[in-house]
Amino acid sequence: MQRVGIVATAQTDYGDMMRYNSEELAYMAIREVLRETGLTMGPAYEKGDYVDADVICHEHFYVEKPFSASLVLDAAGGNMRPEEKVDGDGALGVVEAACQILSGDFETVLVVAECHENLSWRSMTETQVFDPFFLRPMGLDEMTSSALQASRYMEKYGVGRKDLAGVVLKSARNAMENPHSLRSGELSLDEVMAADLLAGPLTDFDMRPSCDGACAMVLASEQRARELTGTPVWITGVGRCIDGYHLGDRDLSDTACLQEAAGRAYRMAGVSDPAGEIDVFEVSDHFSYQELMWCEGLGLCGRGEGAALLSSGMTARGGSIPVNPSGGALSGCPHTVVGMARVAEIALQLGGKAVGRQVAGARRGLAHAVSGPCGQFHQVLVLESD
Repeated sequence: MQRVGIVATAQTDYGDMMRYNSEELAYMAIREVLRETGLTMGPAYEKGDYVDADVICHEHFYVEKPFSASLVLDAAGGNMRPEEKVDGDGALGVVEAACQILSGDFETVLVVAECHENLSWRSMTETQVFDPFFLRPMGLDEMTSSALQASRYMEKYGVGRKDLAGVVLKSARNAMENPHSLRSGELSLDEVMAADLLAGPLTDFDMRPSCDGACAMVLASEQRARELTGTPVWITGVGRCIDGYHLGDRDLSDTACLQEAAGRAYRMAGVSDPAGEIDVFEVSDHFSYQELMWCEGLGLCGRGEGAALLSSGMTARGGSIPVNPSGGALSGCPHTVVGMARVAEIALQLGGKAVGRQVAGARRGLAHAVSGPCGQFHQVLVLESD
């Protein structure tokens, strides 16, 4: 089967970008991938170095306008050309684009994810995903539901707040070499432990900060990819799984859903020992405790052993299984962009372009995306360089 390659990626800085509208913010990333590839926007029925199709990833709730993805249509050059919309994380759009290319319909697809979290009150936006009769009136949102999950996980496995602080410290330290990060620096353990609780046991440091930003990517068929870049990154494994909707129907300390998604991706990519065969990992850590849980679900350690794995130093940038050398989502990344940014970071690592945060000799990497309350949906991508 023909392979699909990622030939260019771009991210904006993540922070308060309210001075830009949705079109402008998206185009800041789009113009960079067009410049890198030499592609231009033109109708698919004409011959030339054009992008064949677009996938726009945009969540309407964050813009508070109907059909809000259409705001990005012109910036992505979607007029007079096939275009799809994904109302969710850009990582889902990456897989959609790969499927379009594998179908034989297109040779190149542009994917863009954009999010203005600062346009709305984050808590009121997030509560819309919950049951409208029982849970939404209680004000349950991503933070409070994740606090329930963290409490369950920590109690079951004896994980302490210092273990969560260890994730925060690693993230902030790694993010110092990431030019797009919002939160970085050499924090102290005392500083992190003294932070005010938002929803016990989670503090402000344990939660991904609200911000705005965009990510763009060009995917291409194998032959076209080799024409567009000398460092293509191939998608060799894909796995997805979704768990039950109601939180009470799940054991929130369990990572079976992620294990299933990872297992599918590993089988497709021919990976039997992820800790030994994958060089670098980027996981979607909307909250600090999730890095520990997701490492367990990805098979990097046993259940309840995420904290011990972290303290061993193995997941540090210079460790044997580096996790989130970019600083991850905890360093700042808007909701719809988190998973796609993880794909972009792995593509940079495998292409040898992760300046300042490069993992030496990285040839195979894993990008993880998550959505839904308490990790309801997981997607795992295995990527490889030549």
